[in-house]
Amino acid sequence: MTFARIMRSLLLAGSVICALGTPLTVHARPGVVALEKNQYLRGDFTMNRHLSGFNDGLKSQGEFVLVPGAGLIWQTNAPFPGTTVLGPGGIVNIDADGDRTRLGTGAAQFGIFVDLISSVLAGNWSALENRFHVEFSPPGDTTWQVKLTPFGESAIGGQITDIIATGDTFVQQVRLNKPGGDFDDITLTQQHAENLPLPKEKADLLPKAASK
Repeated sequence: MTFARIMRSLLLAGSVICALGTPLTVHARPGVVALEKNQYLRGDFTMNRHLSGFNDGLKSQGEFVLVPGAGLIWQTNAPFPGTTVLGPGGIVNIDADGDRTRLGTGAAQFGIFVDLISSVLAGNWSALENRFHVEFSPPGDTTWQVKLTPFGESAIGGQITDIIATGDTFVQQVRLNKPGGDFDDITLTQQHAENLPLPKEKADLLPKAASK
């Protein structure tokens, strides 16, 4: 399953996260660098999708750019190049030839969904406490762990059993456990915050308002 399909499956359950519009910079917990309003986060990722009953996972690698509240660019370089852009206007796939396929449009839930993904990647746990039980494990010498469990019989609970994030200055690892034993492991490396505006090649992928 591609990153876009994973995100779309979560989005189908997105009606339960309608209260997640908390700004990214206010509630970051100690140990996580908060992004300022004029900053964005960039880094590399490796994603392994594991299917119950199969020994080998599906591995993809690439880079990401997160503009808080505006959009997430997920560029896969291997095994096949392609880009997924999540923004307030929906989810867009961009293939190696630059052709775009829009997977969703317009609804306010898309902007809310971007806030959800942004909150996990940036360690903004307070923005998730309305819909998830947030459990902090005792920190190690340099690392911490947070477990997010959907409340009750929520729709998102049908897609995700829990989310476990670990990191130090930034979130380094995100594991999405799913019903039936499937899980996705996302490793984030080479992360650093930079000041807006985005480089032109990145800004062209997002809605114009996100690049200013």
